[in-house]
Amino acid sequence: MPKLDFDRIWNDDRKFTYFFYTNAFLLLCGLASLVVGIWLYSSKNIFIELTPSSYSALSAAGLCVFSGVTICIIVGVGYLGVAWGNKPLLYSYIAFMVLLILVHGVARITGFLHKDEARENLRTSMLYNINTTHVLTKIGRKINLQITWDHLQTELECCGVDHYTDWYWSVHWPNNQYVPDSCCDPLHFNQNSSVANCGKMPEDDSILYQEGCFPKFADWLYHHIILVNWVTSILFVIEMILLFLSVAVLKVLKEATASTTSSKTRSPRRRDREQDPDSSSERIRLNSMDRIGDAREDGASINSR
Repeated sequence: MPKLDFDRIWNDDRKFTYFFYTNAFLLLCGLASLVVGIWLYSSKNIFIELTPSSYSALSAAGLCVFSGVTICIIVGVGYLGVAWGNKPLLYSYIAFMVLLILVHGVARITGFLHKDEARENLRTSMLYNINTTHVLTKIGRKINLQITWDHLQTELECCGVDHYTDWYWSVHWPNNQYVPDSCCDPLHFNQNSSVANCGKMPEDDSILYQEGCFPKFADWLYHHIILVNWVTSILFVIEMILLFLSVAVLKVLKEATASTTSSKTRSPRRRDREQDPDSSSERIRLNSMDRIGDAREDGASINSR
C-alpha cells in the first residue's frame, strides 16, 4: 500500500489553492442562496398576511437573502486579504465567517426544535385572521384579508382553518352560517352554473371543500423551510472548512512576514560588507601587522633580560 505523502498534500501552496477553490464554491452557494431567497419571498408574499407577524422579519426567505449578500461580501474580503497578504482583512474574514457559522447553526437548530411550536403559532394566527376584515402594513397600507383568504382557498383547494365551519358566525356574517364563495368546489358545478353566492347555501355543504387550509398551508410553508434547511446545512459545512483553511493561511502569512522581517534586519550588515570589501581586507591586514608588532616587542623584552 503506497504511503500517503502528507507534506505534498498539505504544503503552503496547497493551503492557498484549497482556500481559493473553496471560496469560489462558497460564492456559488451564496449566489444560489440569494436566488432561493428571492424566489421564496415572491412565493410566500402571496399569503404573508395570514402568517404570524414575526414571520416576515424572521422568514426563511430573509435568511437566504441575508446569507447570499453577506457571503458575496465576505468572499471578496477573503480574496483581497490573501492576494494582498493583508492580515487585518484576513482577520475580518475569519470574524465574519464565525458570525455566519453561528447564524446558520442557530437557525438550523431553532428550526428543528421549534417546528411544532411554529405550526401551532401559524394555526392561531389563521384563526385570528379569519375573524379580521383588514390589516395594516408597516407602511400604513390597508389590506383586505378576504381577498387573501379567497386566493389561499382557491389555490390550495381548502376552506377555513381546520374545517369550513370556522367561517360560521364570523365577523363577515355574525348571524349566519355562511362561508366565502371561494370555499365552493368547482367540480360540483357545470360550465353553465355559477359559484356566485354558493357559500350562502347552508343546506348543501357537499359542494364545499371538506378539508381545512391549515394542514395544507403549514405543509406548503414547511416544504419551503426544508429547502432552506438544506441550504443552511451546506453553507454551514463549507464555512467550517473555510474557517480552518483561513486560519492555516493566516499562519503561513505570519511566518512569511516574520521571515521577511528577520532577513531585513540582517541585510544591512551584509550589504555593508559587500559594498566595502577593501575596508574588511584592510582590517584583516592591520590586525595581522598588530600581531607582528606585538611579537617583536615580546622578543625585545626577552633579549633585554
